[in-house]
Amino acid sequence: MGRAFLTVTGFVAIYLDPTEPARLRELTYAVLLAYALYSLGVLAFVHGSARLTSRHGHALHALDIVWTSALTFVSEGPVSPFFLFFLFVVLAAAYRWGFRETVATAVITVAVFLAETAIASVGPWNRRLFASIDLELNRTILRVAYLLLTGFLLGYLAEEEKQSQGEIAAVADATRLPRVDLGLGGSVTAVARGLSSMFEADSVVFVLHEYETRRVLLWELERSADAADSVRTRCLELDPEQQSAWLFQDHGRAWHAAPGKNGGTVVRVTEPGVWPLKRLSVELPSAFLTARSFRTVTAVNMGLAREWQGRVYLFDALQTGGSDRSLHFLEALAEHVTPALTNVFLLRRLRARAGAAERARVARELHDGAIQALFGIEMKIEALRRASARDPAAVDVELEAVQEVIRREVLDLRDLMHALRPIEIDGGDQLPDVLASVVERFRRDSGVSARFVSSGGRPILLPATAFEVVRIVQEALVNVRKHSRARNVLVRLKRDDHSCTIVIEDDGCGFHFEGRLTGEQLDQGRLGPAIIKERARIAGARLTVDSTPGEGARVELTFSEAAHG
Repeated sequence: MGRAFLTVTGFVAIYLDPTEPARLRELTYAVLLAYALYSLGVLAFVHGSARLTSRHGHALHALDIVWTSALTFVSEGPVSPFFLFFLFVVLAAAYRWGFRETVATAVITVAVFLAETAIASVGPWNRRLFASIDLELNRTILRVAYLLLTGFLLGYLAEEEKQSQGEIAAVADATRLPRVDLGLGGSVTAVARGLSSMFEADSVVFVLHEYETRRVLLWELERSADAADSVRTRCLELDPEQQSAWLFQDHGRAWHAAPGKNGGTVVRVTEPGVWPLKRLSVELPSAFLTARSFRTVTAVNMGLAREWQGRVYLFDALQTGGSDRSLHFLEALAEHVTPALTNVFLLRRLRARAGAAERARVARELHDGAIQALFGIEMKIEALRRASARDPAAVDVELEAVQEVIRREVLDLRDLMHALRPIEIDGGDQLPDVLASVVERFRRDSGVSARFVSSGGRPILLPATAFEVVRIVQEALVNVRKHSRARNVLVRLKRDDHSCTIVIEDDGCGFHFEGRLTGEQLDQGRLGPAIIKERARIAGARLTVDSTPGEGARVELTFSEAAHG
C-alpha cells in the first residue's frame, strides 16, 4: 500500500511541476510507471498469499532498494526529487525488523546514494549525462546525515517496540502459568520453569513463606547438563536455620549480584520510580553463599502482606546481566504474576479450611451418631445375653429395639454419604432435575411420603448458588427424618420474574417456637436449623421459617436471580 501511495504521489508531483525531472524525462516516466505496476503486483501477492516467510520479506526489501536506486538514478541522480523513496525503504525495514536491519538498510541506501553521486561527479559520462545537475557538497552531506540519522532513530524505535511487544506477550504468558487445577506446588513450579526458560537461567529457586502456618517451602529447578530441555525439580521444607539463608533482608524489590573486581559483591537494585539501577557494594550472607555456588544471581520478591512472601532466585541467567531493562522487566513480571499466585494460594487455604471443617463435621456426626449407637447396641446385646435364659419374651422386645437402632443408624450413615458425595450441577437449569432425584431418593430410603413440585420455568442461577440450594434441601430432608416424625413432605421450587424460591414443608412436630421468623430473628433467638442458616448466608438467600408445634414446619428461601444469575 505504501509503494502505491508513493507512486501516485510521484505522478502528481511531476504533473504539477513538469520541469522536473529535466533529464531523461521519458525514461523516468517509464520507470515510475513500471514501479507502479510492480507496487500493484506486490499488493496483490501479499493479499493473495496464505503465508509469507522471512525469505519473501528479504526479497521484497531487496527489490525495493533496486527500484528506488533505478528511479533516482534516471531522474537527476543525487539531486533526484524521488530521494524520499529511500526513506520508504528505511521505514519498511523498521516495520519488518529491528535496529540492526534498519541501520543496515540505511547504510546500503547511503552507499547507493554516494555511488550515484560519484557517477554524477566524476568520469567521462559526467558531461554527457549529468551536465545539467548542479552538485552541492553541503547538500550531499546533509542528505547522507539525514538518511543515517533517520535509519538510526527508526531502528531504535522499532527495536524498542519489538521488545515492548515481546515483554507484553511474556507477561501475558506468565500470568497464565499459575492455575487452580495445578495447585500451589504445580503453579510455583510452572512459574519457575517459565522464568528459567525466559531468562535462560541454569537453575531457579523459589522460596515461599506462609505466615499463617509459619512454613517455608523451597522449590528448585535445575537444567540437566546432558539435555537442554531436561529440568530436575525438587521441593523441600526449610528448617529455621535454612530459612535465614534464603529469606535474608535484601535491598530492593529486584536485584542482580555479581562478584566485584576488588572482592565483595556488587549489587544493582531497582528503586520505585527510578530507571537507572542503584549500585551497592555489599556482602551477601555467608549462609546463602555456601548454600549454592554461582557466578551471578538475580532475585525478585513477591507476595501479599500478612499472607505470604516469596522470593525467586535466577542463578547464572544469561538474559539479565544486571542490565536496567531486564531487571525492571523481571520486577514488572513479578507484579503481574503475584495476584495469580495469590489466588491459587488463598484458594488452597480456603479448600484446606473447608476440608478441615467438613472432616470435623463428619467426625462429629460419627461420634454423636454411629459410635454412640454402637455403644448402645453393645450394652443391649450384653444385657440380652444375660437375660436370655430368664425371660425369652423380653429378649424379643429388646432385639426389636436393637434392630430399630441399627436401621436408623444405617439411614444416618447413608445421609452422611450422600452429603459427602460431590454434586454435578453446571447451572440453575439443571436444578429441578437434581432436586427431583434428591427427593425421590429420600422417599425411597426413609419411607416418608415425599413429593417435589416445580413451577414457573427453570431458574437462572449460578452453579455455586444452585449447589447451595441442593445442599439446603438435603439438610432439610435429613432434619425431617431425624427430628420431625413427619408422614408427608413437600418440596416446591418456583420462579417468578426476578427471583427463585425453594420451600420445604412437612406435617411433623415443628420447631420449638411458634410463628413466622426471618433469618435475622432466628439468629437473634438462636433458633432454627443452624446448617441451613449458614448455607443461606453463603448463598445470599432470604430465609423464613414457619413453625406450629405439633402440626409441622415450613422453610422458605428466596434467591434473587438478578444478583446470582
